[in-house]
Amino acid sequence: MLGMAAVMYLCAAIAGVFLYLYMVYPVVFIHLYFRISVILSGMRLNYVHVDGLSLCYGEKGKRKQGQPTMILIHGFTACKFMWAPLVKNLSHDHHVIAVDLPGHGDSDTPSDNEDLSHTNTVDKMRKLLRELDLDTEPFHLIGMSMGGALAGLYAAEYPDQIHSLTLICPAMKTPIQSPLWEKIDEALEYNNERLHESCDLLFPTTPHQVKHMLNQVQYHNSWVPHQILHGVAQFRKKYYPFYARLFNMLTQPDNHNLLRDCADRIQSPTQIIWGEQDKVIDVSGAHILKETLPNCVQIDLIPRCGHSITTDRPGAMTKAIITFKQKLQDTR
Repeated sequence: MLGMAAVMYLCAAIAGVFLYLYMVYPVVFIHLYFRISVILSGMRLNYVHVDGLSLCYGEKGKRKQGQPTMILIHGFTACKFMWAPLVKNLSHDHHVIAVDLPGHGDSDTPSDNEDLSHTNTVDKMRKLLRELDLDTEPFHLIGMSMGGALAGLYAAEYPDQIHSLTLICPAMKTPIQSPLWEKIDEALEYNNERLHESCDLLFPTTPHQVKHMLNQVQYHNSWVPHQILHGVAQFRKKYYPFYARLFNMLTQPDNHNLLRDCADRIQSPTQIIWGEQDKVIDVSGAHILKETLPNCVQIDLIPRCGHSITTDRPGAMTKAIITFKQKLQDTR
């Protein structure tokens, strides 16, 4: 009886701690969810030092002769966790590296006076891949949103390193403006130097604002508990000073067409993936890139899908990438 009572008291204590954390520190559950999702995807976490910064990356599988490594670059305010649904869908025959860009995820944050331009970030990516000895053989570079723009710039700058390129709703100004870009243009008209305050979609601080953000970036939306939404806001808050610096720099007019301006220098076989209902970067950008890229061999416009393709339609995205890889193997 004493043993049973002890077990019951222990269970009650654990339940009490769980409930306390859920109500007061829900961010703990967000950290756990992210970490568990990355582990279940098969990725192992490692770190490499580049220009004085410790950069984190997830790795699944091992390098194989003749099979290009897949290098994954996430979007603005995201991290390697974003790729967990894709990586989980890939067999261990694939070698995958998912990088946390500086200031994101588990990577160090650049100092206040450091250059945050895409050019500098691409250079850090080059050094990271060199440290991992991954630049000795051409690799398959995949980028989404901001990561798509970075991937395109990398492919244009270092063509000999690229076996193939996948651009997933890459960051760019599109012929048809998305609601986010309309807000950016409006803020720029008033010479607003703190654009992140006018374009608060990506800077939610309350559960209601987090829900609004999810509704904008995803096509499929399900009910999310209020406390979990609160935890997401808590989780993102610590990154906001850096995110604001980066956003205010990237949204300046000189950076709107970086991908379009370099697209004609991208020689590698290229795939474009876009959600048809993207409210962040309009799908009309796909048609511009199709006309500009010299070697665009596949375009996948995914229906019933918003900007966050990895959460909206991860299966469709995985199938599109595998089909692209197989098409290149069949033609070589």
